[in-house]
Amino acid sequence: MIRLLLAVFLLIGLFVAGPLMAQDEWGEIVIPPQKPIKIGVGTMLTGDYASMGIDIKNGAEMAILEKGTIHGHPIQLQAEDDGCAGPPSVAIAEKFCNDPLIVGVIGYMCSGGSKPASDIHNKYKVVMISPSSTAEELTKRNIPVFFRTCWNDIIQAKRAADFAIHKGFKRVAVIHDKSDYGQSLAEAFLKGIKEKGGEIVATEGITRGDKDFTPVLTKIKPLKPQLIYFGGMAAEGVLIVRQMKRAGIQADFMSDDGCFTEKDFIQAGGKAAIGSYITYAQEPSPQWVERFEKKYGPRQTFSPQAYDATVVLMSAIEKVAKKKEDGGLVIGKKALRDQVAKTEIDGVTGPIKFDPNGDRTGSVVAIYQVVEEKGKAFFKKLDF
Repeated sequence: MIRLLLAVFLLIGLFVAGPLMAQDEWGEIVIPPQKPIKIGVGTMLTGDYASMGIDIKNGAEMAILEKGTIHGHPIQLQAEDDGCAGPPSVAIAEKFCNDPLIVGVIGYMCSGGSKPASDIHNKYKVVMISPSSTAEELTKRNIPVFFRTCWNDIIQAKRAADFAIHKGFKRVAVIHDKSDYGQSLAEAFLKGIKEKGGEIVATEGITRGDKDFTPVLTKIKPLKPQLIYFGGMAAEGVLIVRQMKRAGIQADFMSDDGCFTEKDFIQAGGKAAIGSYITYAQEPSPQWVERFEKKYGPRQTFSPQAYDATVVLMSAIEKVAKKKEDGGLVIGKKALRDQVAKTEIDGVTGPIKFDPNGDRTGSVVAIYQVVEEKGKAFFKKLDF
C-alpha cells in the first residue's frame, strides 16, 4: 500500500511539475489575443546622424511591412531615438525591456549606445540585433542576447590597412572621434599599418559635434602624410575632408562605414569628397535597392543590415512562438535567443550565420571610392 501511495504521489508530482519544467528558463513573453507583436528599433532619429538612423528604421519597417503578421498577430514597429550615445540608449533599453509586448530589438545604432544598452538587455534577457554597431569589444563581453548583422571592426580595419599599403600609402595620419566606434576602429587600423611596415606620423582625437578641425589639420600638414584615415561618422568626416582641401593638404582621405552615406558625405562634401576611399559591406542586390528606394527614396548606409536583422528576428519568433487556446502567443526568451543563434539564411546582404559570440561569420568588407562620372558623384566599388 505504501509503495502504491508513493507511486501515486510521484505521478501527481510529474503532472504538476511538467508544465513548470516546460517553461523557458529565462522567462516568457505572452502576447494576448489580437494584440500586436512589437519589435523595438533603437536608432538616431534627430541630429547630425539622423539620415543614417532613419535609414535603419526604414530598413526594419520595410521587412515588417513585407512580413505583415506572425501566427495571425500583426507586427508593430516601435522606433525610439537613441541619440547614437549611451545615456539615451540605456533609457530606451529600459523602456523596451519593460514593455510586455516587445519581443526583441533592432539596435542600437552606435557602438557607444549598444555597449551599455546590452547590459540592460542581458538583465532582462531581451534579444537585440544591431545592424550597425561594429566595435570589436561588443562581442567580447559575454552578452548572450547580443547579435549583429554588420561586421566586427577587426575585419573592417584589417581590410582598410591592407588596401592602404597596397596603394603605397606608407606615411599615414590617423584621426578619430574618441567614440567606442571611431577610436577602436582607428586603433585597429593603425596597428595593421604598423604590422605591414607603414609609419603612423600622427594620431589625433576630435570631439563629435565640433565643426572646426583646422588646429588638428594644421599640426598634421607639415608631417606630409600620404593618407589621412578617419575613424568616425560622416558629420565630422565630411568637414575634415573639406577642411583638408582648404588647408592645402595633399594627402588622400580614407574612412569607414560611418561615412558611407550619399547625402551626408558625397552631397555635403561636393568636390572635396571626390577620390575619398570608404570601407563598407558588399552592396545588396539591385532588385532590393530598387524596391527600397521606390518606397523611401535614396538609401544611406545600414538599411540592408537593418532589414536582414529584422528578418532574422521575425523568423526566430515565428519558429518558437507557441499558440495558446485563446489565440495568444507564448514566446520563451531563451528559446528565442537560441533560435536567433542558429540562424542560417541568405539575406539581402549575403549569407547570415552567427558565431558563438554573436558576430556574423563570413562578413565581407569592400573598398569604395567616391568618383564622378557624367556629372554624378557616387560610391564605386573597387576591385581589391
